[in-house]
Amino acid sequence: MLRKQFRFPFLIVFALMLCLFLPVMNLHSAIIFVVNSESRTLSKIDTNTNQVQNAFTQLGLIPNKVIVGENYLWSVNSGDNAIQKINLQTGATIANILVETGCNPWDACLNENFLYVTGLFTNKVYKIDTTSNSMVDFVNVGVCPEALCVYNGKLYVTNTGGYQNNYANSSVSVIDLSSFQVIQTIPVSANPQYIEEHNGLLHVSCTGNWTNVSGNVCVINPVTNEVIQTIAIGGSLGNIWINPDHQALVGDANGYNLYRYSAANYDILNDSANPLTPGGSVVWGDDELIALLYPNWGFNGKVKILHPDLSYWKEYTVALAPTDMKFLPAVTAIDDEYQTPAVKVSVYPNPARSGQDITFKFQDGILGILKIYNTKGQLVYTSSANTNQFTIKASTFSQKQPSGFYLYKFQSDKGSVQGKLIIL
Repeated sequence: MLRKQFRFPFLIVFALMLCLFLPVMNLHSAIIFVVNSESRTLSKIDTNTNQVQNAFTQLGLIPNKVIVGENYLWSVNSGDNAIQKINLQTGATIANILVETGCNPWDACLNENFLYVTGLFTNKVYKIDTTSNSMVDFVNVGVCPEALCVYNGKLYVTNTGGYQNNYANSSVSVIDLSSFQVIQTIPVSANPQYIEEHNGLLHVSCTGNWTNVSGNVCVINPVTNEVIQTIAIGGSLGNIWINPDHQALVGDANGYNLYRYSAANYDILNDSANPLTPGGSVVWGDDELIALLYPNWGFNGKVKILHPDLSYWKEYTVALAPTDMKFLPAVTAIDDEYQTPAVKVSVYPNPARSGQDITFKFQDGILGILKIYNTKGQLVYTSSANTNQFTIKASTFSQKQPSGFYLYKFQSDKGSVQGKLIIL
């Protein structure tokens, strides 16, 4: 009981101290981590200095995916049946966590103090405690599970059905995190390999069977757990990244093309008949740049950087057979109290508790766009503001986002302003 009484004041003091000393993220550059499966290394790219460390750390056997947290990286090492925990700053290996012998871990996602891992060969999802560095639970799902996504207290897992079954019975399992039990199974198109949440909907990239069944994107409403739209893009689809303007960019599993559709109305802008180039097997981005991972099979891979308008900017060489890529925002010593003279904004409450409404107050007559980013530089909220007071409902933001630091940015025709927002 005493611990509960003192916990909240301590967190407020700690958070306010960090607000005074921590710099704001620079939205104009990013740190990119790349898994090189054949070289068994992790590349670290600084897009601001253009420095590339192709051996930032040595990875285990058949590394497949990388997960980026606030202090650690986790490499999903399929050949070792293990998760490798890595210090984010130094690249030192902290622990190798055995998942299960013969499970062939494929992908993972981080939620609070737990890492959820798919076992491709065991048809299970495993729960890893990142504090004790141990596997603490598992649940059976569909055949050959791959990608995962946590949304609104539930874990969504794509089940490919397996190559040996020609991806029959492809589905998405819905797991209730409180009970860690499967509560529903949603049929989707063939071979779902990636899943991305955007504006309260789940976009599932279904690769197809690589031959006569082409790729689709299935959009799931997590309220009803039903597919509400199937977008026939064609080709063999890779992952999905959706930009702040609701344009969804879809990678090409072969690494050559880039596809595009509207996440707002599902109009197809570039499908397999008119793909964009250059392309990549993985696409990731932020407000200022877009990165494409080109595997360049048999040779050193490439990370190609595009401007937000999709024009080519620059590229970096990584090591052999890159399979995954994730962003971490770079930081600079920008004053987080900076505001252009023409734009003023106040935020209340700040810090805010989980479950509280958050009000932004602007001066009269300003029209603009409010955007909020997490510590990974990912856009987690956006909305237009056309009154002098704008309130974000708790059910829209603070209840759905984990506690921590956020960066808000308000852009208007009279200038811009940015600052920190804290959820406790």
